[in-house]
Amino acid sequence: MLLGYIKVALRNLLKHRFYAAINVVGLAIGLTVFLLSLLLARYETNHDYMFENRDQIYFVGVEFTKSADIGVQSIDAVQSAFGPLLRAQEPELEALARSINREYLVTVEVDNYYQSIKFVDTDFTKIFHLDYIAGDASVIHNPTSVILSRSAAEKYFGHTDVLGAQLELDHEHSMTVGAVFEDIGKDSHFNSALIDDSQLEFIAPFSALKQIADYSMEGEWNNISFGNRTYALIPKQCDQQWLQQRVDSLYEEHLNPERKDFIQKFRARPLIEANTILFDAIGMPIIESVRLLGLMVLLIACVNYTNLATAQSFSRTREVGLRKSFGASRNQLLVQFLVESLTTAVLALLIAVAAIELIIPWYNQALDKAVQIYYLETLPLLMLVALMVGLIAGAYPAYQIAGVKPVDSLKNNNALVSGGGYFRSTMIGLQFAMSTFMLAIVMVMLFQGEKMQKSSYIYPRDEVLVLDRLDIEGTRARHESLKEQLLKVKGVKEVSYSSQVPFDQSNSTFPITPLRGDKSAEMSINQVRVDTDFLSAYNIPLLAGRGYSLNYANDKRTDEPGQVNVIINETAAARLGLGSAQQAIGKTFYNIQSSDSDQDEFKQYDYSVIGVVEDQNFLGLHNTIKPMIFLFSDDWRSHASIRLDTANLNETLSSIEKTWNDVIPDYPLQRRFLDEVFEETYQIIRAMSMTLSGFAAIALSLALIGLFGLAAFMAERRTKEIGIRKVLGAKASQVAYLLIWQFSIPVVWSLLVSIPAAYFASSIYLGFFADKIDTLIPVLLVAGVIGIATAWMIVSLHAFKVARLPPIRSLRYE
Repeated sequence: MLLGYIKVALRNLLKHRFYAAINVVGLAIGLTVFLLSLLLARYETNHDYMFENRDQIYFVGVEFTKSADIGVQSIDAVQSAFGPLLRAQEPELEALARSINREYLVTVEVDNYYQSIKFVDTDFTKIFHLDYIAGDASVIHNPTSVILSRSAAEKYFGHTDVLGAQLELDHEHSMTVGAVFEDIGKDSHFNSALIDDSQLEFIAPFSALKQIADYSMEGEWNNISFGNRTYALIPKQCDQQWLQQRVDSLYEEHLNPERKDFIQKFRARPLIEANTILFDAIGMPIIESVRLLGLMVLLIACVNYTNLATAQSFSRTREVGLRKSFGASRNQLLVQFLVESLTTAVLALLIAVAAIELIIPWYNQALDKAVQIYYLETLPLLMLVALMVGLIAGAYPAYQIAGVKPVDSLKNNNALVSGGGYFRSTMIGLQFAMSTFMLAIVMVMLFQGEKMQKSSYIYPRDEVLVLDRLDIEGTRARHESLKEQLLKVKGVKEVSYSSQVPFDQSNSTFPITPLRGDKSAEMSINQVRVDTDFLSAYNIPLLAGRGYSLNYANDKRTDEPGQVNVIINETAAARLGLGSAQQAIGKTFYNIQSSDSDQDEFKQYDYSVIGVVEDQNFLGLHNTIKPMIFLFSDDWRSHASIRLDTANLNETLSSIEKTWNDVIPDYPLQRRFLDEVFEETYQIIRAMSMTLSGFAAIALSLALIGLFGLAAFMAERRTKEIGIRKVLGAKASQVAYLLIWQFSIPVVWSLLVSIPAAYFASSIYLGFFADKIDTLIPVLLVAGVIGIATAWMIVSLHAFKVARLPPIRSLRYE
């Protein structure tokens, strides 16, 4: 019997090819998007399966207070002093290891490579069991040994038989290859970082970093950086709550009370969250949004199918009446129509799977991912989805048609038209409400993105070339010589050194107060170390006072405490209570001394204001404008900013590279335009906008496809009515207006739902940005107008075609 139902279903699909194609294609698109969203979300949240102890591995991060105002809510790292304290307090821990990323120049014979190196505690190899193809994990105890991945070994030496091979770091420190391990998969958090180059390719012990850079992480409570994680391997009988209790205890006992105003808590997180921590950090539920949007697209596809299937069922009332007259029960008819719906869903599923097989390789190649479909695991899900879609989408039309009375259906083929009108209107309104909601959100994101782009041009993005890695010993002594030679290059306008450039997401701060020693008025100020040409190079205007000059001894900050002339921004002047820009000139503020650090910024300095610059969002993106101090200092200046005349750009860039090679031949040039710096920080917002735009385009297309099919069908069903109206004197425009208005009512009322919902969601999204668009309401209204206009356009294609038919043809219909 089931086979017979399927044959009838296929025969009916072939009989009505046009509407069947709309149903199958619409469901296939919806299923493709939905299954793809589940697949991608599962991939991003299921990393690191290659580590056998994954469920026991945790990392500890920091959650910031709202008053911290650093642009992120949390970070995947904790101060380096935390690790040894946790290890000492909890001997039950099976292993604990810190990991810190540092970039070094790696030299093999005459070849040089910039390489990110993970310096780790010795327990790192106990937590992460690597597959060694040469050597073993014991070399992690040797401060002169390094461990390479297969790819790194082949990159540096051309083969993997490299035990005992020598390499140098920054031309100064000799290291020996002690082991080589097999590359780990792309679906590890080590290889999926969005904001740092921290792939697991080059591992060295902490003891090596202590020798190389005299770097000590013991007692360090001041620095936290993305990617520098503290991992813990807990006993099998313990869980996250057990570890969190111990982490909370250390927070309360050891963190300086002053820092608790900045750090809300330490949080133990399972390793499985390491890949998505950045999304949590910026507070955007990206993975959840992808799942939700995929579900919304599938719902729109189901609504489309239900709508058109319900309308099509009106043409089969006579068939149902005849079958009932010959003894068919309501349940038999119900099963038949549900089988037809399930057959359509299965056909759509087959097309969706084929589409996913084509999309996944392209996606993996474009984004360097390793998404795969495991059919043995996903087949039950696929069948369940097809079953649910078939039943949900086909239930109402099956129920409607199976309930027809034989006497009514045999007398009137359109007996159900009036009964299904309200349902059709509701379904049309529902699908357009979801589609318009998504369209409105996309438009808000695009306009906000455009505003960010325009705001970023407050700096000469396309005219500034940034040279990196100038703070190492091998290049620091040649700063002045390099600058002198660069200024001789044709096309170079200005050269400036600084510790940071605009849009770099770095929050280097120290505490200050307007009154010496008054901690009650303490505030944090972001610092940028600069030279005399920095403000000019970036077009940062002085509102009052003067810039830095070599003619004033106190302009440059040295290691000797005392008075230092400084330039601050408007926000800093206001927060310090110094009055207007002009009033702030000559006034003094002070740093807060701290007993737990010997860094320069915690020595006693008296900062005298000599200049106030205009407020600019130096950190970019969704950061608020913060108090800034531009310190004239030789310390930490890791970047050179070169202001260019872009007329003969290629020639100028070649000359800059030649000049670099002449002055600093032993270090390769690292360069990027300020445009690229902005794009690096903007990529997450851009990716979100593009993803949501894709979902919205598909959702709106599905709604329009469904409306196209429904309009065609309903116009066909009303052909005789239209003929009668025209015989009685109705004009073609009046008939077209009648058909258009029929579909316009549900589309219009859908806006009453979608626009307020979009306003609420957009307000949450815009809350991530300090510099927001001020045209939210108009943007949402434009989205509504676009939704209505496209619906009218689709319906008009049939309305005017049918309205122009001669009455005689309409009356002969059927």
